[in-house]
Amino acid sequence: MPGDTDGRYDWYPFEFKLPVFAERRKIWIDTVNGAGIPESEIDIISGRFNFSETQIKNAVFYAKKFLDSGEITIDNIYKACGLQSGQKLAVYSRKVNNFYTWDDIVLPDDRSKQLREICNYIKHKHLVYFRWGFEKKLALGRGLNVLFSGPSGTGKTMAADIIAHELNLEMYKVDLSSIVSKYIGETEKNLNRIFGESSSGNVILFFDEADALFGKRSEVKDAHDRYANIETNYLLQKMEEHEGIVVLATNFNKNLDEAFARRMHFTVDFPFPDDRQRELILRKIFPEDAPLSDDIDYRFFSEKFKLTGGNIKNIALTAAFYAADESSEITMRHIILAVKREMRKLGKLCVKGDFGVYYDLLGEGADQ
Repeated sequence: MPGDTDGRYDWYPFEFKLPVFAERRKIWIDTVNGAGIPESEIDIISGRFNFSETQIKNAVFYAKKFLDSGEITIDNIYKACGLQSGQKLAVYSRKVNNFYTWDDIVLPDDRSKQLREICNYIKHKHLVYFRWGFEKKLALGRGLNVLFSGPSGTGKTMAADIIAHELNLEMYKVDLSSIVSKYIGETEKNLNRIFGESSSGNVILFFDEADALFGKRSEVKDAHDRYANIETNYLLQKMEEHEGIVVLATNFNKNLDEAFARRMHFTVDFPFPDDRQRELILRKIFPEDAPLSDDIDYRFFSEKFKLTGGNIKNIALTAAFYAADESSEITMRHIILAVKREMRKLGKLCVKGDFGVYYDLLGEGADQ
């Protein structure tokens, strides 16, 4: 260190920074030279992944390991980019395998449009920030902060999964219990590690049930309150500086601190499904190979049972196991029995007014 010398040397500070967009683009073009990757795709990955030269070269090297057609493909490059980070994230989060698509989710049209706008934000990031010069107008991070709010089971996690799938990004579901620590300074260290590991932009950080960490800052009454607010302020700072994508999910958006809300680029409210949406959810939840009986009354189900998509998924799966145990098709009786099981789990009574003409299918286990 300069302070440890006896003055015989001259010291000149020199900072090694990550390459900017134009430099990353040139490195990508030079590294995939002759692979036939369109420059429009090079622009996208150069803007999306804040990689060093070594990471770019490693990504191309890894992409060759995915070869199945004799050529480096853009899909292989995305897979290789996903290998560039995330190893340390496993300590505080769980990797979510992305397999949901737009056909799997049922939302009002305006909410679906908002989700597609989020994808477009990332897809056109290179154009707006780097080609049109908006990066020069923004002093802090060029990441994306998104808030999903709504009752449990309304599709928040599925929506985040779909966005990750659409953008060819890895998604990590952050375990809040592993972040918050009773020891002074440990929470900040944990947050710093998480945001640092995902700063290259090739993962989505998904904070589920984020109320505990992102709630309104409390009035300072003692040292504990004061330190809790310091943690919240530190998190605000990290989000603002972040280059990647952060999705916060909360069941109660009214509890969200105003400072957090101001830093959200998108806020999407996931409503409780109506009758038409519940019918669509039930129809979509069954796989093509599932043996369904013609007696399933989708309209009755959607109108009588006010349930979320998460509850409906549980009902469909339970009904399938009932049918499998009897070596039969999935019938309305199996669905009604599964509804009873789900309602009991929710602490609700199974009364005749709810089940109507299908009440007798409950058998002796019906509530009076």
